[in-house]
Amino acid sequence: MMKKVLYVLFIIATTYAIADVAESTIIVQSASMFPVIVNTNSTYIDRQAYIQDPYMGLPSKGGTQNVSESQIANQNIAEKWFSDGTWNVMSMAAYSTISGASNYGYGTNIFGQTGQVAGFSAGGLLTITNPINLGLSTSNLGRQAHFLPVNQVMIPSELFLEYQYSNVVQVDIGRIAINNSPWLSQPYYNNIITTGITYQGGLLNINPGGGWLLTALGFNQALPSGSTGFNNLTLYNSGFDYNTNTTNILNDPSNGTFAFGGTFSGLSNNYNIRLWGYHFTDYGNLAYADNSLKLIANENLNFNLAAQAGYEQGDGNSVFTHNGINNVSSTFYGLQAGLNYKWFGLSVGMNSIWGPNTSYLNGGIVSPYTYEIGTDPLYTSSYIGGLVEKAAGSAYKISPSFNFLDNNLTILPSYAYYSTVVVPSSSEYDLVITYNVMQIKGLAFSLDNAYMIQG
Repeated sequence: MMKKVLYVLFIIATTYAIADVAESTIIVQSASMFPVIVNTNSTYIDRQAYIQDPYMGLPSKGGTQNVSESQIANQNIAEKWFSDGTWNVMSMAAYSTISGASNYGYGTNIFGQTGQVAGFSAGGLLTITNPINLGLSTSNLGRQAHFLPVNQVMIPSELFLEYQYSNVVQVDIGRIAINNSPWLSQPYYNNIITTGITYQGGLLNINPGGGWLLTALGFNQALPSGSTGFNNLTLYNSGFDYNTNTTNILNDPSNGTFAFGGTFSGLSNNYNIRLWGYHFTDYGNLAYADNSLKLIANENLNFNLAAQAGYEQGDGNSVFTHNGINNVSSTFYGLQAGLNYKWFGLSVGMNSIWGPNTSYLNGGIVSPYTYEIGTDPLYTSSYIGGLVEKAAGSAYKISPSFNFLDNNLTILPSYAYYSTVVVPSSSEYDLVITYNVMQIKGLAFSLDNAYMIQG
């Protein structure tokens, strides 16, 4: 039997960000004729980095204020907290159709964070989605867009206290975003209606030098997109799991997640390593590593090589065994190669996943906070789903890219083939087109198309 799924998503998005006062300019001079390349991990912890802001780095009006140390020395406490802070507003409207079923949604996210006093600051992100329900969405869960909430959501999706010591230590506690952990979804996707997933817990980042960034985190609840409150459920639970390939585990929660990771950047930021370990309570333990190397031929041409590997193991008391499902036991690896030449890029990747026949989906990976939303780090993940959403097996993906109009127009087609056990093999064709309106900074249009054939 052949199964076809058509997924089309059209997004209109606007972003507006501005600092409270005029920006300062920091000029760095070097006696060398060559520019000084700063290690990316050495700048992750910084007073102006605002890692909890999901919209940092996106095109927007205004910007984040840069205040010099001499200016800070002359400010009082009120000025440090409220004049040196930042805020962003992101508004979106979207239409999605899946196999002929239509979904509509719109919303606004408002982020704000104070400046620092003795290293402390505070901030939050208010999410407002569909304040007036349009009543224009399908009631069939299997045909609702996972990225596009059609219900009403009004909640502080972030609410945190932050402490920063120099450029060495940063602690964030409360309702937080986690943007540097490969098996946890980030708080914002460039072409969906609202925030992705935020977490209730704590995050510690340490910059020990030498190109390393160390991270420890823990949380007891999460807020998936479309949820009306933080809870212990994961994307495998009822209400989130729309995947017909896997068995829904109903409402057995996870009692928390703990993880530790290290990231290294070297060779002028052209070589990167990530090493991470996760304890998904009641689900499994995951060890993961990847690395990538960028080879620069000239100013117009560069090549990229990457490899990844991981191992995941459950225990005899997991939510899977509670629901009569085989326990988790998975081993996987992946390879990727690519090139970039001026306005054209090409990437080719593969993944292989295996495990015992008595394990979950014969070796399938369990990823409680990226499942079904395509944000896991596997090289072959696609828009509708990848191997995490399918089963053990192998996959191949080819992804060309085209950039025009000073990179304001991006065209990203891709093709992936999944040869899987337990579930039928499948193919997916994706096309994502994004246009940033040059005349109105912060206004963007996105058209996402995905077509999957299974069987």
